[in-house]
Amino acid sequence: MIKKISNNQNGYSAIELVLLAVVVIVLAGILISSYSGIKVRERNNTRISDIKALQQNLEVFYAQSGFYPSLTEINSPTWTSTNLKQVPRSDLIDPSSRTDIQLFTASSTKTNYGYDVDTTSGISCDNKTLACNQYVLTATLEGGSGTFTERSLN
Repeated sequence: MIKKISNNQNGYSAIELVLLAVVVIVLAGILISSYSGIKVRERNNTRISDIKALQQNLEVFYAQSGFYPSLTEINSPTWTSTNLKQVPRSDLIDPSSRTDIQLFTASSTKTNYGYDVDTTSGISCDNKTLACNQYVLTATLEGGSGTFTERSLN
């Protein structure tokens, strides 16, 4: 009796399965990197929007009071809620910050906005002995995009 050899294949070969896995992994990598880039652009756009909104409100405050807030004042939630009512608290916090505490530093970091304020002579001010009459607002942008800067209009 002669046995008939069957070449019927059921399922996929190991090579086909490996190729499928490679394709799925490559597509997943593309999606993840694309999503990451979108989130970076979104956070950078938020930073730019926050700095512009803060600048507008600081100019209104200056027009009413004749000086800009000191670094100590702008870091006080009580002061900002009283004097910068139009600025939502979330706009005072960098989107990469892991806390909900507003903290401006003299120059921006990855997680804090920068607020460098002084007199027109470049001398440090506190609004008690010397009035603050110029500032530079900065935000460090992600993805090697540099720093976004807005200066006082005076």
